Amino acid sequence: MLPSEYQTNSGVSRLETRSQRRVDVSVPETQNKIYVISSEPLSMTGDTSQGDTSPERTGGAPATLTGSDAGRVFTWLSRNGIYIEAGLSVIAIAVGVVAIPFLAFGSLAAIGGEGSILAGGAVIGLTCVVLLIGLATLLLVHSYVEVRQHGFPFTGGDGVRAIAYGGIRTVETIVAAAFLGGLLTAVGLAISVGQIPTPLTFSVVAAAVGLPTAVLARTAGRFASTVLDTA
Repeated sequence: MLPSEYQTNSGVSRLETRSQRRVDVSVPETQNKIYVISSEPLSMTGDTSQGDTSPERTGGAPATLTGSDAGRVFTWLSRNGIYIEAGLSVIAIAVGVVAIPFLAFGSLAAIGGEGSILAGGAVIGLTCVVLLIGLATLLLVHSYVEVRQHGFPFTGGDGVRAIAYGGIRTVETIVAAAFLGGLLTAVGLAISVGQIPTPLTFSVVAAAVGLPTAVLARTAGRFASTVLDTA
């Protein structure tokens, strides 16, 4: 048996040892608790270095608003646009040529009470107008994408071909805008007032004639440039 004094001191030592162990164990727990509490405000502040990096979170533009889509559209139009525009121009001219005699003779026949020829000519003429609307819209989209990619004028070069291309593209854009704007104005006046001013009618007809003509002129220039390059 050990002395009572030794037992008492030993008991105190054991208690002190147990309390120290409790303290040693409880300190990391307290530190962990403090760490967890302190980490919550950090996550609430939205740290952009490790948090959500989406465009809406960071304030950047969405992916759909970047210039990649416009670049793909411009590349496709640069390769295939001239063929579609030239095709629409040729078809619109052919349909318009067919519609003119039907409208002319149909108007004379309508005086005598025969309106079927005039109705057929109106359908053919409406088809020509729809083709021209599609052509003008395509030209405006092409011009918008091209200006967005390379700025205005349409080409950055200063050579003769670049100047000629930029000039004809500018004319096409102006004529397309004039045709669509004049046509919408004429339709609005016909519905609201019941009549269309003669100068507006002539301007729309002139734009309708000049639009495919300008496109075919650019197509001819493109073909001649290709022949010269390969020669």
